[in-house]
Amino acid sequence: MQRSFRLLPLVTSIPLALAASGVAQASKPVWPDVVVQLHAAGKAYIIDTRSDAVAATLDTCKGGTLGSPTPDASKVYVSCAGDGQKEVVVIDLAGKSVAKRLETGNRPKHGLVSPNGKWAGVDHWGLSDGKLRITFIDTATDNIARKLDIEVKGSPKGVTSMHNSWSPDSRFFFSKDRVDNRLVVVDTSNWNVRTLDIPSAPHYSVPSPDGKELWVVHEGSIKPGFLGPNGTRLVLGYVPEGNVMPGVIVYDLTKPDMPVIARIDMPIVGEETVEAHHGNFTQDGKLFMLLNRGPGNDSRGRELAFIDAKTKKLVHRVSTASNGIGHTYNSPDGKLAVVTNYGNNVITIVDTKKMATVQDLIIGKGRMGHVAFTRDGKSGYVSNAGDGNVYKLDMAKLEVVKTIETGAGTAGGGQVLNVWTNVFEELPR
Repeated sequence: MQRSFRLLPLVTSIPLALAASGVAQASKPVWPDVVVQLHAAGKAYIIDTRSDAVAATLDTCKGGTLGSPTPDASKVYVSCAGDGQKEVVVIDLAGKSVAKRLETGNRPKHGLVSPNGKWAGVDHWGLSDGKLRITFIDTATDNIARKLDIEVKGSPKGVTSMHNSWSPDSRFFFSKDRVDNRLVVVDTSNWNVRTLDIPSAPHYSVPSPDGKELWVVHEGSIKPGFLGPNGTRLVLGYVPEGNVMPGVIVYDLTKPDMPVIARIDMPIVGEETVEAHHGNFTQDGKLFMLLNRGPGNDSRGRELAFIDAKTKKLVHRVSTASNGIGHTYNSPDGKLAVVTNYGNNVITIVDTKKMATVQDLIIGKGRMGHVAFTRDGKSGYVSNAGDGNVYKLDMAKLEVVKTIETGAGTAGGGQVLNVWTNVFEELPR
């Protein structure tokens, strides 16, 4: 794999990993007694988990479906990714109100608060003045602290960024450049920027639980309708000429140049559509779960691949009843992962030890969205993008026990969130 660095300006040679830096982690995040559903209709519904009643309905913005709480659970930063939008909306959770609106750039995608709670780093779905913008908000004042505009060579063929993550010591912010297919690394101690080439469009980045590695999921560039050898569908180990297999690039964060440790292709066999989406570690950090969604216009991917985090080898594959799978949400005890999707109204619940499906649930009237859990792990709250509602799950019985009407029949369910997370399918450890 060809790799290159672009430095703006020279980057310090201090190693990235928490273990190497000696910086202490922030205190454990506060787990509030509410969940917040960010609805595509421009609303935020604050649900009290003690009563399952909607305690407040707030006006947010067009495309405000993703957000990030602060570790102290005092605020939520909502990114307005709709066409023509420029704002990040700050929700005061205690006051159940909108506290502030800030213009950060063209179509804020997914602002993410740092582990120490100091910064909210915001990437954007559109270029600002022809450049890729990353904006940092000072969470103490909710003022913009820094705007970084990064040069790009190509022309956008769609959205220009995707999801972000932080190093555990809150120093490094990892973002995506989908114009030139690069990982973007920002050092918040001096605002230096570096970029690393990725073989196909980067989608998701996940620091390992010990902070020593960064796993970057790239979508691949498999051409639609291709066949493998002898007219079969894709087979293990076969890469059609002119295509890039979807998968993961693993970087070493303990070394200043972030060398590649491993390149792991998604082991797709017999799938009708191919495109890697998200991936995350199990709560014990032993396995990495990688999902095939398929392209956004053909979300029929079903494969969940389990990769050994230490050996970087495939250990098991599960084909789910969900299709267009995109997210695996870990339960608080780490025993289960709830798989949500872009293709149908089925969630698949997987036993992470056995790496096997334990339950499939048909929920609501449209494709599934996101999940949040109560701290004790007894309940889960999952959004449905078809009917816009939130459904309460009994995690012991693995069944729906309540429908919370939040969308008033309006399609477009977005993220359901409560406790701070670095990548939104993993929970505090």
